[in-house]
Formats: sequence, structure tokens, C-alpha cells
Amino acid sequence: MVSIIVPVYNAALYLERCMASLLGQTYGNTEILLIDDGSTDGSGGICDDFAGRYGKVRVFHTSNAGVSSARNLGLEECGGTYLTFVDADDVLAEDMLEHLVRMIEEENGDVAGCGYFEFRVEERNKEKTADKEYAQPPGTGGLRPGTGGLRPEVEVLCGMEFAEHGILRSDTRCWSKLYRRESVGSLRFDAGLTIGEDMLFLLDLAMQGKQFIRSGYQGYGYYVNENGAMLRGFKDSYMDQITCWQRALEKIEGLESLGKVKAGLTERAEAILVISAMLVVGKLALLSGKERKGKAQFGEQCYAVVKKYGGKRGVFRELDRGYRIKVRVYERAPEVYMVLYRLRTGWKERRSKL
Repeated sequence: MVSIIVPVYNAALYLERCMASLLGQTYGNTEILLIDDGSTDGSGGICDDFAGRYGKVRVFHTSNAGVSSARNLGLEECGGTYLTFVDADDVLAEDMLEHLVRMIEEENGDVAGCGYFEFRVEERNKEKTADKEYAQPPGTGGLRPGTGGLRPEVEVLCGMEFAEHGILRSDTRCWSKLYRRESVGSLRFDAGLTIGEDMLFLLDLAMQGKQFIRSGYQGYGYYVNENGAMLRGFKDSYMDQITCWQRALEKIEGLESLGKVKAGLTERAEAILVISAMLVVGKLALLSGKERKGKAQFGEQCYAVVKKYGGKRGVFRELDRGYRIKVRVYERAPEVYMVLYRLRTGWKERRSKL
């Protein structure tokens, strides 16, 4: 059985669409755990309605503690041989679970992962879904890139190979993956982080020597929410992406010092840390002068990271040309960089409206 863990927080607009895809999986031996994380928009009632109609759906109502706590609760309560995580505004291609179960069993792996596709939906055009339509994820505009039945090429990686070719090359998502529950064991998400907890969870699995299998099959539908957290202005929690990569760097440095990882991985992790700091700097740059002054400590933390790692030769090589220029300007004149960033962002916004 596959346990599908779905954290739900104020997802009333999207939950029926998500559930349609979960209930319509060609791999039918599933349980769905809906973790209502203190929703205030009626999501909890929708969860209860699904549980009342479908025996495979279980609901847990909690006070708002964040997505990591919700996933951790799901890990405690799930009973499947395998488990997967799905965000409440996303969808699965109908054969995604079947494809991942086949991969993990044929290769006797611990984690199986696939690719994803993005979609956008105008909610005003969203139609109510009837029960008989649950085999199809509505609202995705017919976009269904799943190719699981075509048996795409499969890649098998040991833990640190996945760290090198996956985590340190942008595959830091816990979703679009299937896990053996016994392989996860007592490992849990860091509830103190709101950004980057996925990456640390995967890195810990990799460091434990788990075997990862992945394919290019696009089975997970990622909803691009224009109002999503990562597309909004600065929040204090954005500093978590720096914190998580600092922790990852410490782990990788420790392994490298023992000769357990390939030389050069530290520089790659440092480069990602620098990029994370620059992304936060961009958010800070768009604050008003008064707001930015109130967040001065965060700017100082970002500058310290860029100053410490940005000038290292190995790190600089890992950055693309755009980031090399950004880092050099910011390192030498942080206030000038932030002014230029605001002007460029404003120009791009005005141009997009023409």
C-alpha cells in the first residue's frame, strides 16, 4: 500500500482538484492522509467530506504548525509499505504512483523519483468536479505529460551520487518521489524551517546511504500559484533558505574531511549558499527604506555569507555569468547593488505592462 500524505492549509480552492487525481490513480492500493493544519477557509470541512465518502481517506485536524509538522504527523500515522508527499494545490498524473512503485520494486531502491510539469489555472474558470470525473485531474487544461507506460530510462544512484547529481543540481523537492517507509524510519522534517526542509530531509537520506532511482517521466503536476509564498515580498522566514544550506554545507564538509564524498562538492554547496543569500538580498532590496532599515540584521547576514564565500575561486567557478556579476557588485558596494536591483525590477514590471 502507498500512503499519500497531503498537508492542507487554506487550500479550499484547490483541494477537490488534488483529490480527483489521488482518487483516480491506476495504482489503487492507497490510503490518503489529509493533515488539516489549522485551515480557516473551510478546507477542514472539505477534508471531512472526502473522508465521509471514501474509506481510504483519513483526516487529522491540528493547530497551524507548518508544513513540516503536518508531514511529520503523516509519517507517524501512515501505514503503507511506501509513502509519498503531495501538496494540496498540486495534482498527479493518473499513473504516477504505478510508475514509481514499479521503479522502486524492480530496482530494489529506497527512493524513486520522477520529473514534474507546471500548470496554471484561472480559478474563475474552475468548474465543480463530479464524483465520476475523479479519474481525471480537472483544471490542468488537459496538460498530462505522464509517460509512465513508455518505460522511460531509469537512473540508479547511491546516496552521495544523488547528493552530487540531484540535491546539488536543484533536485531538492520531497514531492514527486516515493519512499519505502522502512527506509525513512525515524527520520523527520525539521519543523523549525519553512524553506529548505525538503532538501535537508533528502540529504539526510542520502548520507544514510539510501539508494535513489529516478526517471524523466513527468508524473507530478506542480501548480504555479502567482500568489504563492515564494513569489511574495520579503518575509523573515526567507532566511531559512540560508540556514538550511549552511547546515547542508556543514554536513558535506564533514563527509569531505573524512574522504567520503567527491572533492569539489563543498564548493558547489558554498555556491548554492551564495545564490540563496543573493535571492534574499533581492527581496530585501524591494522593501521601502524604513522597512529595509528594520531588517538590517538580515542584510548583514547575507553580506557576511557573500563576503565569506563569494570570492573563493572554486565557488566563483560554480556560478553562472549573471551571478558572478551580481556577487562582485554586491560584495564591493551592497547599497549600490540594491538600488540597481530596485531600478531594474521596476523597469521590468513597467515593461511587462506595455
